[in-house]
Amino acid sequence: GLVATPSNFGALGARPTHPELLDDLAVRFMDHGWSVKWLHRELVLSRTYGLSAARSAANQQQDPDNHWLWRANRRRLDVEAWRDSLLTAAGSLDLRLGGPGEDLASANHRRRTLYTKVSRHDLNPMLRLFDFPDPNLTSEQRAVTTVPLQQLFALNSDFMVRPARELAARLEREVPGDEAERIRCAYRTVFAREPTPEEQTLASRFLASAGGEGAKLPPWIQYCQALLATNELQFVD
Repeated sequence: GLVATPSNFGALGARPTHPELLDDLAVRFMDHGWSVKWLHRELVLSRTYGLSAARSAANQQQDPDNHWLWRANRRRLDVEAWRDSLLTAAGSLDLRLGGPGEDLASANHRRRTLYTKVSRHDLNPMLRLFDFPDPNLTSEQRAVTTVPLQQLFALNSDFMVRPARELAARLEREVPGDEAERIRCAYRTVFAREPTPEEQTLASRFLASAGGEGAKLPPWIQYCQALLATNELQFVD
């Protein structure tokens, strides 16, 4: 953001950390015909935008709050982007554009979360749990909370089981016979990377032991749900 107080750009609000940069961008923005596309391109192709959230002990000591942007600020996906990521990994996201909103509680709602009805009187529990703003109020930014109920939702809700089932079925179709390759395919699908040797070993051990008596779900569905519930999918580093 421009400043740390988005609801107050006046004298009593926080000052920008890089005023010269803002002035430079403003002038070049006008010089390029007020093109928002140009401004977006200028920002996302910058070195600073491409930084990871990896920490440096020396920089951490000098600038612990990252005012000077020596790393990216680790952030959690908004609930809309997180839900879309789950459906994308499962291969069931409907990318149709336009049309009316749908009920988020419906199992048939596979469209982007953007196309979701929001009730002022009865906000969907999933949206409320993951910090969707109160639709009765104006909100300058979202609060970000981390509470046990969020992880309990990821572990126990029917919503999480559905994409886990679909992801497991997708992996079985794409890699029908080789378990080790299927694990690698799962990591490429969910995290866009290969698993480490340790992750590969842990996955094989889990799949061999998770189908015991009393298990409510088959091992591969349990494993896919565990992958979809990880912080790596929910946080941007």
